[in-house]
Amino acid sequence: MISREKYEWMVKDTQQTEWVEGQGVFIVAAFFLGGISGGSYLATLYFNNLLGMFISWLLALLMGVFYLLHLTKPIRFWRMVFKPQTSWISRGLILISLFIGLVFIQLCLSYWLPGTGWEIVLKVLAGIMAFAQSIYTGFVLSYVKGIKFWNSALVPILFVICGLVGGFGILLAISLGGTYAEIEAIENILRVLLVVYAIIVTVYLLNSTYVDAVSKDSVMQLITGANAPIFWGGVVLFGIVVPIAISVTSYFAAEASAPLLITAVICEIIGGFSLRYSILKGGIYKPLIPIHS
Repeated sequence: MISREKYEWMVKDTQQTEWVEGQGVFIVAAFFLGGISGGSYLATLYFNNLLGMFISWLLALLMGVFYLLHLTKPIRFWRMVFKPQTSWISRGLILISLFIGLVFIQLCLSYWLPGTGWEIVLKVLAGIMAFAQSIYTGFVLSYVKGIKFWNSALVPILFVICGLVGGFGILLAISLGGTYAEIEAIENILRVLLVVYAIIVTVYLLNSTYVDAVSKDSVMQLITGANAPIFWGGVVLFGIVVPIAISVTSYFAAEASAPLLITAVICEIIGGFSLRYSILKGGIYKPLIPIHS
């Protein structure tokens, strides 16, 4: 006998909860950490900041912990490695493991054997894995055909840009005790990334309203519905408006204010988490057998 819940799932729009409620919050955290660890490694690699690379490595380790916490049987996680041809979760586990391993070796070489050919090779390989780790969580969602709001080529791009914003934010916080020229260079990159980020969020939401009625409903929930507070407060206000306002203020000021810059970094991190939460929360399954009026 088919239960009422299963029947309604087949004929009505159904909110997905597995990846956002209960233990699902660990997936939100893992997606966020995957993007920010990859983004921060790319940022710190560009500026050759060893402390930042180490922090990126720690964030990747924490990402792995949250993935394990989400699993119902974490001691069997190793089985996922053997299905990379069909599973993005399996591919993600491989990417995370490669990133953690390569960065660990690179950090050792950078500390004890800086400037060697092997160090350069490891930095290149780790950088490739950092980018792959940043974009893969977006691919996980974009391949879910049952949720049209996620099934978009813009999602991986959005997650990468969001990860870079958080990553350069972390680098900015680390570099506050450094030279003014370095801080200014990081801020200039962040200004561009924040504008690009705002544009992609807008284009993604506009595009989603034209996909189908279910995808449009997801967007409306973010803009005017139950998910509006986290979207407008977390993503728009903290993630975009406040950092851009502080960045513009810093640009015209004679000297960057450390407390303001730290505030911007904190807001960027809150915004990055809020974006993943909002998109995951906004996922609605299209019914298998729609009710026709």
